[in-house]
Amino acid sequence: MLVLVLRALPDVPSLAMLKRLDRYAARLTGRGGRLVLCGVRSALVHLLERSGLATRLGDGGIVPATKEMFGDLDTAYADARRSASKNSSERPPSPR
Repeated sequence: MLVLVLRALPDVPSLAMLKRLDRYAARLTGRGGRLVLCGVRSALVHLLERSGLATRLGDGGIVPATKEMFGDLDTAYADARRSASKNSSERPPSPR
C-alpha cells in the first residue's frame, strides 16, 4: 500500500495529474498493491468522485484532510496497518 499525501495539491489539479494518479493506482492494483490518497480537501474529493477515480480506489482510498496536523496521515497509516495485518493473516503460510 502506498499512501500519497495530497495536502499541497491544488483543489483543481490538471487532467494530466488525475490521469497519472489513475494509471498509478491501476498499476499498483495490478501488482497486488493499493494507492491511498491522504489529506484530500473537499473540492478535490468531489472531483475524484466525479472522475470515477474515487470508486476505483475503493473504500478508504481517499482520506479527507483534517484540521489537526498529520491527523489524516495518522488515519491512513492506521488503515494501512490494519489492512496489512488482515492480508497477512489471510495468506497461507509459505512452504519451506
